[in-house]
Amino acid sequence: MQTNRYNPYTYIHKGIRRELTDLLRIAANLDFADGSAAEPFVARLAQSVQLMHKHAEHEDHVIDPLMQQFAPKLARRVLATHKVLEGHEEEVLSLCDEAVGSPAVGYSLYLALSRYAATQFAHMSEEETDVVQAIWQNMDDAEIIAAENAIVSQIEPQNLAIYLTWMIHGVNEEERTTFINALKKGAPPEAVAFAEEQARAAREAQLSLA
Repeated sequence: MQTNRYNPYTYIHKGIRRELTDLLRIAANLDFADGSAAEPFVARLAQSVQLMHKHAEHEDHVIDPLMQQFAPKLARRVLATHKVLEGHEEEVLSLCDEAVGSPAVGYSLYLALSRYAATQFAHMSEEETDVVQAIWQNMDDAEIIAAENAIVSQIEPQNLAIYLTWMIHGVNEEERTTFINALKKGAPPEAVAFAEEQARAAREAQLSLA
């Protein structure tokens, strides 16, 4: 597999994986009978799942029309998986409404989140192998970056801040530096400052685990 081309999936998918694994870890340890602990977790979970859904929508609006031109069968498979993920998301969100204060519903929510994460992990892996190979074979890096910029332009500022947080905390230090240097070439100063602050927080968190 070729790996030296620009990969638009690396940062956001590492961020999503980090958020999902963190949510699974918390859900596994959480006493849902404790409302003071369960309520903020459920709020975070609902927001995160909604943002992951929006990420798939952005791909459908920008990447899918391109894929339909040169890999229509693969594009249909991606869209079908997005529909499956949407069903998982609806299940998770419906359980969020009843989980606070109920260990039984909380456990059902944990299992639903596990199913969603399993599908999401497999799907992202397919995008980072089959899909990215098809993109590389039919688009140059400038076209890929233009498509990525089209996605970013659709994201509301408050949601972009959350995606940035996921990504910066989800990557290694070399990727983090590359990402921030790229931001400095065109992003607003406040976005760069926010990213740098998140990078500092990520480094401190890693040091605390060393």
